[in-house]
Formats: sequence, C-alpha cells, structure tokens
Amino acid sequence: MAVGLVPVTAGSSAAAAVTARAAPATPLAVSVESMSPSVIPRKGTITVTGEVTNRSESTWTDLKVYLLTSSEPFTSTDELEEASASDPVTEIGSRLYLDGQYDEVGDLAPGDSTGFTLTLPRDELKVSGAPGVYWLGVHVLGALDGVRDNVADGRARTFVPLMDPRGPRTALSLVVPVKATVKRQPDGTLANLKTWHKLLDDDGRLGRLLQLSGTSPGLAITWVLDPAVLDAVRSVARDNPPMDSGPTDTDDEANTPPSTGGSPSAGPSADEESTDPSDTASDDTTGDTTGDASEEPPTLSEEAGVAADWLSTFRSQSAQHTVLSTPYGDVDAAAMLRGDFAESYEQATELSATTMEDLGIQAGPVLAPPPGFLPSAALSQVDPETPVILADQAAPEAEAPVVRTELGHRVVLTDTSAGEGGPGPTSRLRALALRQRILSEAAVHALSAERDQPLVVSTPQSWNPGSDWQTADFFAGLDVPWLRAVDVPTAALSSSDETFDGQLSYPARQRRAELPVANLLATQELARIGNTYADLLTRNDTVDEQLAKSAMLGSSYRVRRRPQPAAARVRETTQTIRSRMGQITIDGPSFVTMSSEDGPIGVTIVNGLSEPVTVGVRASVSDNGSDELVIHPAEPVSIGPGQRASVRLRATAKDIGVHSVTLVPTSPNGDPLGSTTKFNVRSSQVGLVIWVIMGIGAAVLLIASGVRIVRSIRTRKATHGPRLEDADR
Repeated sequence: MAVGLVPVTAGSSAAAAVTARAAPATPLAVSVESMSPSVIPRKGTITVTGEVTNRSESTWTDLKVYLLTSSEPFTSTDELEEASASDPVTEIGSRLYLDGQYDEVGDLAPGDSTGFTLTLPRDELKVSGAPGVYWLGVHVLGALDGVRDNVADGRARTFVPLMDPRGPRTALSLVVPVKATVKRQPDGTLANLKTWHKLLDDDGRLGRLLQLSGTSPGLAITWVLDPAVLDAVRSVARDNPPMDSGPTDTDDEANTPPSTGGSPSAGPSADEESTDPSDTASDDTTGDTTGDASEEPPTLSEEAGVAADWLSTFRSQSAQHTVLSTPYGDVDAAAMLRGDFAESYEQATELSATTMEDLGIQAGPVLAPPPGFLPSAALSQVDPETPVILADQAAPEAEAPVVRTELGHRVVLTDTSAGEGGPGPTSRLRALALRQRILSEAAVHALSAERDQPLVVSTPQSWNPGSDWQTADFFAGLDVPWLRAVDVPTAALSSSDETFDGQLSYPARQRRAELPVANLLATQELARIGNTYADLLTRNDTVDEQLAKSAMLGSSYRVRRRPQPAAARVRETTQTIRSRMGQITIDGPSFVTMSSEDGPIGVTIVNGLSEPVTVGVRASVSDNGSDELVIHPAEPVSIGPGQRASVRLRATAKDIGVHSVTLVPTSPNGDPLGSTTKFNVRSSQVGLVIWVIMGIGAAVLLIASGVRIVRSIRTRKATHGPRLEDADR
C-alpha cells in the first residue's frame, strides 16, 4: 500500500530556536498515554494510544486522529534539546491519512474525553530508517458547526528512537529521588500530616512512585532516598503520635519507677522495633512499656494502614534496587560545609546510616544536592568514598559523565536535558513523555563518542508520574537491546584514572539561595540540647537521636524558599525541651552558717518530670577569687518521676564572711538544666575562734599569776627583811 501524505512544513533549527513563545491552547487537548514498542521497530507494527479532551465550550464533531512522523532523525543531544524547546505549533512531519491509518472517534461535547488507538505497520511510517531519534506526533481534526479545515484542532508530540539492535550500545543509570518535605512540631508530631496522607495514597506522588518502581524487576534503578521520608511514613503508620521520653529499656529498676509517658521524646528504641516496621499493631505509641500485655492494641486509622503498606512495600522493593541515602533531612550541604557546621553535616550522615540500619534496609551514603551544584570548598570536606551526584552543568568542562577529582571523589554527572522531560504541548513530565525523552537521549548517547561511559539521568526531585503511569509502562519501554541498565555505584566505578582538573561551577544564584546561618545555628543548638536531655533521662537512650533528626529538618534543602518558618519550628522545639529540663529544680536553705571550717549543706532536688532522671549539682560562689568558700560537687543521683532526693554538699571555708552561693542542677555530664537556686553562707569559723580566745585567756591568766607571785615575793622581802636581820643579831 502506498503511504498517503499531507505535506506540511518540517520544523527547522531556525524555527525551533524561535520557540520561547508559548503556543495558544488548542480547543482539543491531546495526550499520548502508551506506545508499543517504545522504539520504531525494524518490522511489525507500532501502536499509539491516548486521549482527546474537549476543553472548549462548543461541541466538536467528526473527530479524526492522525499519526505523523519526521522523515530525518536527530543524532545529537543539542538537536534534541532544541527540538524539545520548539513551539508546539511547529509542524514536524506529514500526517498519515489513508484509510486504516487514522482513528475516527466521533463527536465530543464540552468537557468530555474519548480515547484513541493508532496501529500502523512499520513500512507505512515515513522515516528514512537512519539511526537516531524521530518526531512522532498526533493530530486531531474535527468540524465545528459543520465547518472543517486542515488545521489541527488538537495535537501532541513526543520522541521515538530508531536504533539497529546490532549497532552501537551504551549503558543507562537511572536515578529516582524519593524525597518530600518533612515538618515536625515541637512535640515530634508531623506538622503536615494531611499532606502525607495524600502523598502516600495510591494516587499520591509517593504512592505512584512506589507502584511505578515495582514494575521494574530486573532493571537496575537507584533510589536516592532522604531517610526522613521513611521516618515520616512511620509516624503516619502510627497515627502520628508525639515523641515519648519514656524508658526505652526493658528492665525495671527499683529506684526508678516506670514512667507514665506524655512528654516529647524519641519513641520506641531500635531494640523495640518489630522486624517489620509496618506491623503497627505491636508498636508502642504511648511509651508505657509496663502496661498490661493483654490490653487491646489501639485501633489505627485507614490512613495509617496505607502508610504501613507503603513502608512494607518499600522495604521489600529495596532488596531489588540500589538504595543510596542522603544526609538526614537532605540537609543543605553547601551551606553547612562552606560554613563552620561540618559537625552538623557529619551528624546528619550518621543519622541516615542508623535510620536505614534500624529499618533493615541496606543503603550506601550519597551526596546529591537537589539543585545539582556544590561548591568546591564544600566538596573538599566530603568523604572521598561517598559518591557525589551533580548536574552536568556543575562541571561543564568534563568530557565524561563520571569524573574523579584531585581529592579522589567520584562525581557522577546527570544529564540535565534528559531529566527535563518531553516536548510540549504534552505535559513534559508525564510518565511516557519522560520515558521517551530518556530513551531518546540514550539513543544519541549511544551514537556519540562517549558511548563507553554510562548516561546518568535523574528524574526530577518531586516527580509525579501522573495518573496514566500504568498505561505508560515506563520501565518496560527502557528494556531495549542496545541499552544496558546499571546502578549509580557501578556507574561511579566507570570513571577513568584521569583526574578532572577543572573547577566545579557554582552559580551566584545558588550561593544566594543557601540557607542563612540562623537555620544552621538553630539546628546545631537543638542537637546539643537533645544530647543534654538524653543524658538527663535515666532510662531513655533514643531521645537525642530523635531531637537531632528534628533539628536537621530546619536545615534542609527543601526549606530554602522559606527558611524562617523552618528555623522557628526548630527553635520552638529547643525551647520546649529547655522548659522541660527546667522542671528539675533545687530547694535549698535561705541562709547557712558554718560553725567550723568544713560542714555539710543539705539541699533537695525535685524531679518535676514524669520520667526518671539522673541529676548532678554544680555550685558557684560569687566574689570567690581566692576560693575562700568551696562547695564540693556531689555524685549524681537518680530520682523517680515526680519524686525528690536529698543531697548533702560538703563546704570548706577559709575565711570569715558572707558568700552568695548559686546551685544549678545538671545532667550527669555537667550540662546545666536551666533552673537555679541562690542562698547565702556565713563562714564564721566559731570553733577556731573559741580555741584561740581560750588559749589567749589561759596565757594571759598564767602571765598574770606569775607577775602576782613575783610582786608578792618582792613585797614580803621589802616588809620583813630588817626584822630578820635584827633577830640574827
């Protein structure tokens, strides 16, 4: 059969360059939802399905759907990028209009939709057959009020490769970010709970993403995961309980009665987690680890069940894919590492590792800044063993997709163009549009001199595959003979031994977008306070980790656009913990008199918390430059919830006077808890004074007696001396 053609003007490079202007919307919206196969076959047929929607206020009649292709292929990524940016009204080829080549879909009332199916033999497609990437378009023509013309009333277009199965081959490394914004209240609950319900639903972004990745058995993909997402899902699966600072051990202690819970903390420890975190029926959401084992578990909501199923599915799929975890909260590494906050970055990295270990998910570390850029100064502080994923625009001088820096880092560069999706007017990031763009970029990559290096493509950070993800058959379309799928660690190992001596590009707009120091300071302070709070609690060893995780959320890349509210949430959490630690107080005397050089001072420590604590006491004396009064520290004491403990402090005085003493309750490590008590101490040293006075008095008495005796003898001699002489005579 001869192929009938309606000649139209093919889009030229000049025409494509003009396409910054947006095309006016056609009255009919057209979408391509499936294509089988995903490439132009050497023989057989190609089938395209889709949908037509009447978005006008008029009824369109006698609708017909036509397929069209370009005659010559694109063979470079620059040509693909130019074509993708072209005006949607630019003609790209000739319609195939003979009987059997189009689909008659009838009439369409305003707001209505109808599907179409086009199946054509390979030899009826007007393509040259040269390897490369061709346009494939769909035009819909109809009549309005009985008037019909040759102008498309609705159109869609995409790319389709044609490659020789025995020709050039290459490898593709597909990166799929699993990220979302996590916000936590000071009590540890999710602040954006309703958003998470939508995200995890089957029709939500994360729900669709997980279902989509489940259709890729045997095809290597790499999840780049923010572990804060999994913690958020766990919260939803437990109906969003607050953090609990109750005991996380399992042994009762006679001197520390069990807590009744109800305060901000970390929730169950790693040891208490069930093997399957989605088994929420056995999870403790109140922190009461001593409750009656026969009690019925709380009834969870439908949304909690959906979240539990999502988490269970994620864990099972993680064994099929490669999982790389970002520093916890996907923290702004550029801001942290360029500033004096490298310690916070390291802590975020450790939190990610422990989270993945607790969940039983094998994951390696990765640094993958969402903007795709990282300053060289920041990269120098990253462990060289950690793979770094950046956009190809971050290293424009690089000659390969994977480079090795002078410090030994393996930097994997993603193809920015491929991740932008398909050409308009179709939604660029619908599953099929994105797949065809990725497949087409892989085709021209295979035709290039860089084919021995893998093409690395990342889906957008917040990619939603769309409602038609199932019909798109995303991963099946990537399974073609000339394309081999590899994960990011494998791609990273493909770098040559040559050192990339160019400079990483870090645009000024990225520097301006970095988080302010206020966010980083707020993160640092909450993490520090969390350590003190955990040290204070006798039987909880996880609250510091949970508070550190909340701290990292305030320094996430995802809060760059609105940093102030994120910092405020972190500071409010810090103040909440400070307030709780302030409930540890000291009752002391208003005035103390020391009657000797050494003496005890009795004080009472009050535990106003509902958890057992271990408390020390630190004393300071005003105007004590010469250490005239020393209050010796006492050993920390354990106090049950709501209880008191008496502590005797030993004081040593070296002078006589009145001193002002301030006592501060501390954690066992000596960090102050916030409250204080003051009193005065009079160091009179009465005992010593009495002995001195008695000694002086005795000496005076002795001397006085001696003087009196001497005087008495002299007086007697003076009175009786002559008479004695006469008697002698």
